Amino acid sequence: MIYLAALALLLTIFGFTRKARQNGFWTTVLDSVFAGFAGFGAGLFIGLGARLGMWAIAFFNGDASRFSVAGTLQVILLFSGFGIGLGLLYEILLRDRLRRNGWLFGILITLCTAYPFAESAVQVLRFQPTIISLVFFTGIFTALMWLPFAITLEIFLGYYQNKLKKTLLSGWVCKKA
Repeated sequence: MIYLAALALLLTIFGFTRKARQNGFWTTVLDSVFAGFAGFGAGLFIGLGARLGMWAIAFFNGDASRFSVAGTLQVILLFSGFGIGLGLLYEILLRDRLRRNGWLFGILITLCTAYPFAESAVQVLRFQPTIISLVFFTGIFTALMWLPFAITLEIFLGYYQNKLKKTLLSGWVCKKA
């Protein structure tokens, strides 16, 4: 999984330089900053999905659920931090290629992470699940984590591109002149 993250980082850096040449450096920086904030906000769904997955593993193992507000907030905030990097990756590299479709981005992330999540789940489960049940439940929980994130991220970025960016840039241009 770390190799996938390293590849995504390199592609994002190259995408940033390409986009900066096309749109200008400061516009690309502004887009990137907002994509990071939007990714963190939408990343709350990643945290909720991760917490749901942790609950599911404990449930299927037959353990008592150890639910605490502090622990849940820690998990949600930690995993929502992943949304920052994914927000940058989507805005800089994939948004135009996927035709501004959050569903496609969510499906792409689900497909890239389903196998590592299934492998991790097998390591902590106390029983050997059938391959069909493993694929089904891993797919469901992975999609419940990534699809709401990606759709919300696209909504945030669409709002920024259509309304907020014009306001910010017009205010900056007026002050500069």
